[in-house]
Parts: sequence; structure tokens; C-alpha cells
Amino acid sequence: MNPNDLVHKKLEHELSLYKMMVNASLDSITLIDRDYKYCIVTDAYTRARQLKKEEILNHTVADVWGKKIFQEIIKQKLDECFSGKTVSHIAAYEFNRNEINYIETVYTPCFTSGSIASHAVVISHNITELKKSQEKIEALAYYDSLTHLPSRPLFLDRLYHEITIAKRKGTSVAVFFFDLDEFKKTNDTFGHSAGDKLLAGVGDRLKKYLRETDTIARPGGTINLDEKNNSDYLARIGGDEFTFIIPDISDKRITTGIAERILTLFEAPFEISDREVFISTSIGIAFYPDDGNDVETVLKNADTAMYKAKERGKNTYQYYSREMNQKAKARTFVETKLRYAVKNSELQLYYQPQYNIENSQMTGVEALIRWDDKDMGLISPKDFIPLAEETGLIIEIGDWVLQSACHQGRIWQDQGINNLNLCVNLSVRQFFDPHLVDKIKSAVENSGFDPACLELEITETAMLHNTDRAVLIMKELKEMGIKIALDDFGTGYSSLVHLKLFHVDTLKIDQVFIRNADLKGRDGAIISSMIDMCHKLQIKAVAEGVETIESLTFLKERRCHLAQGFFFSPPLPVDKFEDLLCLKN
Repeated sequence: MNPNDLVHKKLEHELSLYKMMVNASLDSITLIDRDYKYCIVTDAYTRARQLKKEEILNHTVADVWGKKIFQEIIKQKLDECFSGKTVSHIAAYEFNRNEINYIETVYTPCFTSGSIASHAVVISHNITELKKSQEKIEALAYYDSLTHLPSRPLFLDRLYHEITIAKRKGTSVAVFFFDLDEFKKTNDTFGHSAGDKLLAGVGDRLKKYLRETDTIARPGGTINLDEKNNSDYLARIGGDEFTFIIPDISDKRITTGIAERILTLFEAPFEISDREVFISTSIGIAFYPDDGNDVETVLKNADTAMYKAKERGKNTYQYYSREMNQKAKARTFVETKLRYAVKNSELQLYYQPQYNIENSQMTGVEALIRWDDKDMGLISPKDFIPLAEETGLIIEIGDWVLQSACHQGRIWQDQGINNLNLCVNLSVRQFFDPHLVDKIKSAVENSGFDPACLELEITETAMLHNTDRAVLIMKELKEMGIKIALDDFGTGYSSLVHLKLFHVDTLKIDQVFIRNADLKGRDGAIISSMIDMCHKLQIKAVAEGVETIESLTFLKERRCHLAQGFFFSPPLPVDKFEDLLCLKN
């Protein structure tokens, strides 16, 4: 065979293999000349276009894709390619009944002779799955998986964008910062699963409200949110904290109506696992540029205003003012100090005696926590216990109080004082701690303290969070021989039904009824009714806040069982209380 024929045959074979290799690619590959005509197309391309090769080859791109797509997208890319540049392009196309596919196309110039590109090699790759994966990753990074609202990073980006626009236009941006009141208690009471459902329900309710308001009414007109859905400006930035941006405003008065409307959204209960749960919210509002010139400052000041709303009683809203920063710094300082005090065992227990009114004998003692800081002095529990509740430190503090009180109680029992009832307060979060019963058993067993001398004080309001669970917990405690006292009765949602359900041993009449009471008027009638009820229910009545002989005489005449207060003794540290024990025993 002629050597030239051999070479020719070899080339034909290699070309055939090359065509097979190219056609085997899942990517669509075409060769287009400078007249925009298809010269070569692969099988993958014909399948993607759902056309036969003869319907594509020697036809122009405009014939195959249509003149509009050719002129608006493809021609520009091809012209750049023919100028000698490699060009890439990503576009979304609709195939097969509204199914969106993302296609990445690369245009590579082909030089057959000279320096002018004679053809363009166009390779298209379907990146739909990659795009979906990227979207999932982005959703995880920028959207909250529970409420499907934007998360903190996306919120901060949007706020930065709106502040940039407002800076250019000379307008304002309002930032709402709100969280749920007493959410931690609700979460601890009903469990984290119910808490998650509540957060999702709050998100849904807020989104629905914002979707229904395409524009927000304001005095003298309306404000359009860039023709976007208002809920685009809503975010959950952590825990039970939500934020909302109102961009491009010139009249701050519109925020009042929005804040009031958000508060009313929480008036109806949330349905959580066939149970109605009521919860409110506190809202802080700050403005760019009046309350800060950057994202971090405006958001921080809105947060500060929210805490002020909580201080005002919760379920309200508060605008930021510069004076709030000083209080916020002081609060942070106290919180840091408290964490240090807990960690380094700097808290103390004081003890206030309880006396039998009939025979004036000391029969019980209430353990009360105190914090004596070297810099700030003696700090009232009213100032740091709510902070401990809010930060979650109350669990650790409560555990320490329980262990310490039982240990001290055992010391007194070893000294022969066996008839003293030891009263220990339980916070709401502590009472619904799933490990509470085990912790109490541990405190009793480790100290050797007689559980029959231990009385746990629980507020009535605390038990209302989950009545069924409260009944079960108290049943377990009473099986251990521990007594239960209902504290602060008459100050919350007092009900005889609760006394029936809870089977308490003691009812404590709150000091608000005793101190400065009009014993001959309504105050006296209320106190008398409570004591009479205790006798009929065979429950001990303990009057708190007894400070005068007149109060004590009144209580004795009504046959109140026990009393405690400054008339007898203030809360005392251990050494001074033991002096009192020696005097009375």
C-alpha cells in the first residue's frame, strides 16, 4: 500500500476515535464559524436541544436559538471570542415542563491559520446540581433553619446595604430589636422541642403580618419598601431574638404604629402540641444616623433599648436614648461580677427565723442568698436574681444554695437542733430543671440532712407554666418526705384550684399584704380570709414581712400559724444566726 495511503488511513482512524471521544462527553460541544453557523455538533448537544443534527448543522445560531436570545446574549459572547478572548457565561434555562437548568458555557477561540480566530469552540456544562448544592450551603449560612428567616450574617449585610443607600439619599433607617419575654422559662417548662415550635410560630406570624403590608401606613402618606416583600427585612439573629429593618424613611413616627402592631400580634396564644401558650415581646428601636453611623452601633443601641423595654415591665417598646448606654454598661459590669462571684464561691447564705405565733418558739428558718461584693458592697437579691434568671446562672446558683443549706442544716442537727424546718427557695427554671429531683436527692444524701426537715418554696406563678408537670414533680418530692410551700400567694394568679392540685403543706402570705397594712380595712379582710382558708384546707399559714407588734397581734388573733420578719430578726449570716439559736434554745 502506498505510504501516503497508510498515513491517510491512520489519520482517518484517529479522527474517527477523536469523534467518538468527543461525542462520548456529557458536555455539549459545538464548533461555530464567523458567520455564526454550526460546523460541528456533538450528540450531547442535539439531545439537550432535542433536535436532529441536520436541523442544526449549517444553520445559524439565530435559527436554532431564536433571534432574541442570539442578539441579547450569544452574539456578544461569540464576538468577544472571535476577537481572541476566552469567554465564560452562566445562564438559567427552562427545560422539560418548567424545570430550570443552570448551564455554564465557555467560548474558546480557534485559530486555523494566521492570528484571526476562524471558529469558536463552545462547550456547555450543566451545573444545576452544583448550583443547588451552593444554594443549600448558602441557605445554611444565611438563613435560619428553624424559621427560614435570614440569619445574622445576611441581616447585617442587608442593614449595611440600606444604611449605604440612606447615607447617599439623606434618609433614615430604623432597626427594631425584639425578643420574647420569659422565653427561657417557657422553654424550660415545655421542653426545647416545644420552644422550637414556638419560635417557628412567632416567625410565621411576623412574616404573615409583614407580607400583608406591602406598604406601611404613616402620618401623611405611606412608605414603599423598594417594591420588596416587607418580610425580606425580618431576621432571626439568635435564640429568641428577632430584628426588623425599615429602610429609607423620612418620618420616624411610622415606627410607633409598627411597634404597637407587632405587640398586638402576640395577644393571641400560640398553639404548641395541642396546648395554648401565651408569650409577649419587648421591642427596642434605634435609628441611623441619629443613634449610630454604622451597622454595629445601630444594632447595639436597638438591643440596649430592648432591655430598657424589659425594665419597664416587658410587653412594650422603647426608643433608644444616649442615657441608656450608661445603664447598659452598668448591667454588663454587674453580670460579669456575678459570673465571677458564682465561679469563685463568693455568694453567701443568710438565715431568717420563723416563729410559732402561738408559743413564740422558733420552728423554722428560711435560707436567703446574699452577695457582698468587695467593690459594690452588699447587693440586694432584687438586683441580681432577675439577672441570674435571665442569663441562666440561676440554675448554678440554685444548686449551690440547695447543697449549702442542706449541709448547714445537718451541722445544726448534729448540734442537737432537730426540730428546725429548713426552707429553701426554688426559681422557676430550677423547679422545671429535668434533673431537679436527682439534685435534691444528692443534696440530702451527701449532707445527711433529714429530708423531713426540708421545705421547698415555689411561687404559684412558676407552677402555672406547666401545671401537669408541676404536680408530678411535687409528687416525687413529697414521696421523699420533703414539704412544699407555696410562696408569694395572692400576688399572681391565685386560685383555690391550684391549692387543691398542688397539695402544698404551707402557704406564705406575701409581705405586700402585711407591711403598712390597713388591718381594720380591706388589707385585714384579705389576710383574715387567707388564714381562714388555710385552716379549712389544713395548710400552715406563714405571714412574711411582720415588723410591728400590731401586725403580730392581728395575726395571733386570726390564728395564723407562723410569722417571720424584722420584728423578730432580719436575715443573718451563719455565726449571728447561731447566736440567736443559742438564745432561743
